[in-house]
Amino acid sequence: MADNINKDSGRAVIESGDIVIRVSIAALGTITNGVGALWNPDGNPTVEIVDVEEFAKDLVYELNNEAEDGTTRVHTMFDDAIEAAILDGAQGVEDL
Repeated sequence: MADNINKDSGRAVIESGDIVIRVSIAALGTITNGVGALWNPDGNPTVEIVDVEEFAKDLVYELNNEAEDGTTRVHTMFDDAIEAAILDGAQGVEDL
């Protein structure tokens, strides 16, 4: 499975003028293991991804699912990252 994981999986990159976040479907099982809420107090996982293709469809739905105001988890992630970048002194920004 590791051979199917793109080197940029789980990373944001700039490609042809776009910010692209790429996550290899093959990596979802490993990524899910890192979600602390899915582990019991004894340190054992409470779920296992047994069909990554099917899980990926539902994950994408959740990423794009809109709140009443139209906000998605993707919007929230970008809002948080934009704020962090600016507070960390990002280049290309001027105070008004």
